[in-house]
Amino acid sequence: MILDKNYLSHVDDIEYFPDTMKALHLFQEMGYELFVVTNQSGVGRGYFSLEAVYVIHRQLQNDLRENKLHPFKDFAICPHTPDEKCHCRKPSGQMIQELIEKYHINLKHSYMVGDKIIDAESGHNAGINGILVRQVHKSDFPYYKTLLDFANHLKSNP
Repeated sequence: MILDKNYLSHVDDIEYFPDTMKALHLFQEMGYELFVVTNQSGVGRGYFSLEAVYVIHRQLQNDLRENKLHPFKDFAICPHTPDEKCHCRKPSGQMIQELIEKYHINLKHSYMVGDKIIDAESGHNAGINGILVRQVHKSDFPYYKTLLDFANHLKSNP
């Protein structure tokens, strides 16, 4: 969805891939609700505050609205460092499982889409489909070159 920035903590650093909004439109047209599940170890490392993460998320919501999209349904954030070995940090499926329970999400028709193997693994660990985009990894997870490629795949294979 957005270019990976090392410890994104300022709205000025948000940069979307060119196909992001079009892909999100397709997902919403197909009836998918959108969530964000994110590790934010910069908070645990003291690089920035949790409030800075909330500011980024508010900007994402505003950007979606400006593009005539429904905002994200919810955000799940792990602020811990990898050394803390918490239960919520991806690739754990805990944050996703909490969203599934909170919103009564259908597992069969749900996807965790991300550009890192831990994203796909966290989806798998939560009992949903893990999908990789943008980063080629040798794994058993389905891979798509772009988010729009994945959206078009879903549209043509309901």
